[in-house]
Amino acid sequence: MRLLVTGASSFVGAHFCRVAAREHQVLGIHHATPLRLPGVTPVRADLARPRDAHRLQALDFDAVVHLACKIKGRAGKGQDPAAAALDTNRRMMDAVLALGRPVVYASSTVVHWDQDTPYGRGRREDEQRLADCGLPWAVVRPSAPYGPHLATHRPAHRESFHTLVALVRHSPVVPVIGDGRYRRQPVHVDDLSAAILGLLTRAGGLPGQAFDAGGAQALSFDQVIDTIALALRRRVHKLHLPRALFVQAARFSRDFDPSLLDAVEQDEVADPAPLAAASGVVPRAFSEGVGDLVR
Repeated sequence: MRLLVTGASSFVGAHFCRVAAREHQVLGIHHATPLRLPGVTPVRADLARPRDAHRLQALDFDAVVHLACKIKGRAGKGQDPAAAALDTNRRMMDAVLALGRPVVYASSTVVHWDQDTPYGRGRREDEQRLADCGLPWAVVRPSAPYGPHLATHRPAHRESFHTLVALVRHSPVVPVIGDGRYRRQPVHVDDLSAAILGLLTRAGGLPGQAFDAGGAQALSFDQVIDTIALALRRRVHKLHLPRALFVQAARFSRDFDPSLLDAVEQDEVADPAPLAAASGVVPRAFSEGVGDLVR
């Protein structure tokens, strides 16, 4: 199968390309960050730019794996960065749908949050557009993807789990947003990638369904830190701080959306059984995969 992968230079995108290239031909779309992955053909393009989107239509491929996403965009005068990101994501989905090929879209389990955010709103909107487009499709919503660094690739934005590991490795104190009891269900990027490929190659084609993608284990954020500390054989003190401090700090960072941090104490868990049944991939627990994260 010949796959066109958007967001190939992101953390998840690069790992997916690496796994997919073992058995498939992969065209990896990248923009600002160079893409140097064995077996992957880099395609430099900006999906949000009409000229580049039109150029992609001339490429020969069987399906699109849409992993590109903006969380915080470059705002124009008087525009909110989250609103700018929402606009960019809409234009990228426009380009993907115009390609007229089967699509697997990586959404997020934030679509289940009770508290509304521009990011969650955009993900729900994209999912609905995909369901209504008439093309073969599937949606996969990862909860807290994690995995190792790639020796040949460095994404533009540092993966949050890698930041957390560095804190546990080098600092006796790890700051935690709020009470640390909110739950996540971390999914290993190799399991996520294999599940997406399982959907693409399943008998009967893409199922036209949305699946949550989580590991076999739901953990509080405090438990995530404890699991990493155990793997590193470190003792750390968790310093629980008011959420508002992190929300204010996020306003000065290009990597974090304040509205997401404001809602971060909501649970983000995923039942892995439906995706496992559809893809044939049973995900590992975080306690089993954490070794790849800390190596």
